Formats: sequence, C-alpha cells, structure tokens
Amino acid sequence: MLLPLLLGSGVLNRKELETAKKVAVELELSLEEAIVDSGMVDEDDMKVPMEALSRVEAKKITLDLAIRAVRIALHKKVTLDDAITAIGDVHKSTGVVVTATNDLTKILLASNIIDRDQLGKALKKSSDSSTMIGHLLVLSEVVTVKSMLAALNAIHMVRDVGLDPDKAVQGMRYANGRDITFEQALFELGFFIHPDSKDIRIEELFHMSGIISPSDLAECMEIELFKKKDFGQILLERGMITNDQLDSARTLLASIGRGTLRPYQAAQALSDVCRLDKDVYATIAEFQLLYKPDTNDRLGDLLVEGGACSREQMEKAFSMASESAVKIGSVLLKSKIIKETTLYDALRVQTLFRFGYIDRPTMIALLSYCVNNKTNLDGALEEMGINVPSRMQWTWV
Repeated sequence: MLLPLLLGSGVLNRKELETAKKVAVELELSLEEAIVDSGMVDEDDMKVPMEALSRVEAKKITLDLAIRAVRIALHKKVTLDDAITAIGDVHKSTGVVVTATNDLTKILLASNIIDRDQLGKALKKSSDSSTMIGHLLVLSEVVTVKSMLAALNAIHMVRDVGLDPDKAVQGMRYANGRDITFEQALFELGFFIHPDSKDIRIEELFHMSGIISPSDLAECMEIELFKKKDFGQILLERGMITNDQLDSARTLLASIGRGTLRPYQAAQALSDVCRLDKDVYATIAEFQLLYKPDTNDRLGDLLVEGGACSREQMEKAFSMASESAVKIGSVLLKSKIIKETTLYDALRVQTLFRFGYIDRPTMIALLSYCVNNKTNLDGALEEMGINVPSRMQWTWV
C-alpha cells in the first residue's frame, strides 16, 4: 500500500514515483531508499509515511486515514498522532452511507473505462482500506484522473442539469475514445446542456489557483457527490487547506459576486494568500488598483492576434460576403481561411475571457498555441498549465 499512500498524500507525484521505481530497480534498492537517495524526500520526512504504512499493515488505521494524516503531518510539521487527532477535530459525519457500487462505478462500467474484473478487485481493496472507490481506482492507476473527473462531471450533469443518463454514457465513451473532454463530447454529439449557474464554485476557484491538483479535485468531488458534504469542509478534512484559507476563498467568491474581481484575479489572489501568506483584503485592494483588465473580446481581433488569419484575409473575406450581417466565423469558414476546429477553440477562449476566467493576454496566448502547435484547446490548457472550468466554455453553443 506504499504507492497509493505516497501518491494520495502528495509526498510524490506520478512522475517522481516512476523515476524512483527505475532508480530502485537499477541500484537494487528498496523504493523507500530510492526516494531518499535521489533527494525527492528528506529522510526525516520519509519516516512519516513509513510509520503510517506500518499502522495500516497492522490494521490500526485505514489507508484513507493514513493518507490524510501524512498530508497534514508533513504540511504542518507535526507528528502522525497529532495529525490523526487534528483529523478527528475537523471531521463532520453526515450519516450518509456510500455503497461501493454506485452511479460512479455504473458509468465507468457502461462506458467501458473499467471492466468487471477490475471493479471486483477495486471493491475488495476499497472495503479493506475504507477508501472511496473512485479515489482508489485513480491511486491504483486503473482509471486516469482525466477520466475520473469526466465521470464525476457526468454524474453532476445528470443530477443537477437533467442530462439523460444514457446520453451521459454515450458522451463518456465518445470522450474516452477520442481523448477529449466530456463537455466537448456532448457538444459534438449534440447533447450539451448549458450549466444551471454561471457562477464560479469554490472547488473551481481552488483548482484555478493551483492550490489543489486535478487528482485532489477528483478525490474531493467524489466525496461531495456521494457523501453530500460541503466542498470546503472536505478540503479541511483532507488536510489540503486551513480554516483561514477557506475563509479567504469565501471572501474572494463574494468579491467575484459583487463584481470587485474577475474569477482569474480571484484565483491569483487566492494563490498569493495561500502561498505567500498575504492578507486577503489587501490582496483584493491590490488587484483592484493595479490590474485594469482589457475588455476587448471581439472575435475578429482574437483570430488575427492569435495567428489564425491575417487582417488582410479577414477584410477580403468580408468584402466578398453577400450578407453584411453574416457572423464572422461563418464568413471565415466559407472562405476556407480558418478550420472549424480553430473557430471552436476561438469561441471557447472568447467565452472564458468574457466570463472572467482568463485575461486577454492569456486568451491570445492560448489560441496562438493551438494554431502554432496544431493542437486543440484542451491540449493547450494542459501544456500551459492553465486550470479553468470546462463547463464554462460552451455558452455560444
């Protein structure tokens, strides 16, 4: 159980873990020795997960509790016992019983992301370790984080937006087969339903700020969906944030609601508060005074500045158009100046900009990356390390 413990607690990421495995094999070391000798983790810090592992193997604590305790112990520089006590102090029971076979496992099976043999093995491990089934499937590398987030988003849309369950399964299969987001799959299949709310959610703010990783997001979303807990409370219980950081995030959400900050500004402010220990109110004031956003969201300017076409090509296309009121994208497509995929990428980044999830330079940079590297927007976002909600890119549909 060492691998899921190290991954789940954030001691190592997957890339570091793979490197450590290779070092262990090449030098005939234990994995623990390889991690310490390669300098990935300090020897004293490595004692914490090893102590937790021994308690898990002795069945004194569950794997899930060990993961949370190690995360807190290393973050707060406290003992494992103190971390376990802290978990008990913040934990709030909901009385909700989560069955191992649920909407998540059903959609993963129906969309062929896992098979029954994999599910059977995971169910036993989940029961033995008291770990949520989806989180365990990710830690065991049976399901990728991307597929897990897609499945959780699908369940969210079925429950809250009214997406037909059969269409959700079709969308998952289509997304998995083409390596695209679930939302894009729904769009291409003609199943997309607009989100019920255009307001940013607290989990999206934490993810945009980089305070929680995609795997953290998936872990907590599963708990939120199936244990019906507040997302902020889940972050506290998992040892990912402090009470002060949660209060700051809620203050920043309120500032977005009042129009004081744009979502991307609030995400950067939250990052500064959490990583640099800045005061949240001083940070809000700083963004208000120093950063005045560019509001030009014209599609034509975006396509030109993003390198999808030249100003001359656009003017020529419009001079030849028979209808003056025809939409710019339609004109450029008919003139074969841009491809349909480029237009969709442009419309998606334009939407993100309009709703304040990215600033104008980032909008231009994303489209430029797509054009120059012949990739789609999802690839550009991943390569550039930009976290934005996929659900907020499709209001033009």
